[in-house]
Amino acid sequence: MTTISVGAKASIKKAFSSDELEAFAKLSKDFNPIHLDEEAGKNSIFKQRVVHGALVNSLFSGLLGCELPGEGTIFIEQTIKFKAPVFLDQEIEAFVEITNIREDKPVITLRTYALNDEGTIVIDGVAIILFPGLKS
Repeated sequence: MTTISVGAKASIKKAFSSDELEAFAKLSKDFNPIHLDEEAGKNSIFKQRVVHGALVNSLFSGLLGCELPGEGTIFIEQTIKFKAPVFLDQEIEAFVEITNIREDKPVITLRTYALNDEGTIVIDGVAIILFPGLKS
């Protein structure tokens, strides 16, 4: 278990498959052809299919709820900037890093960011969470 302190960090690696994009489209109702259709991807500014930004962003939910700080985490707020596209089958590494722990209540601020396999930041943001397991 990772210590809950400023500077603590956790990460996860993931590449998204065509089947996962299709499943996410069904769940989210986002059937934008740039995500699902090869021809639409080729004709886009990216020249290929792009993973839904919200799907990539969902990696932070898993990290926060299962890794750092862990079970019991309650999302309060999130800001995100989509900085670069994520492509089908491209490995992404998502990170959460604690930047602040409030002394008066169990609220933690974390930087949330993800890098592609070339080291480019694809998502950058901040999450504020309530962690009832935090001892003040």
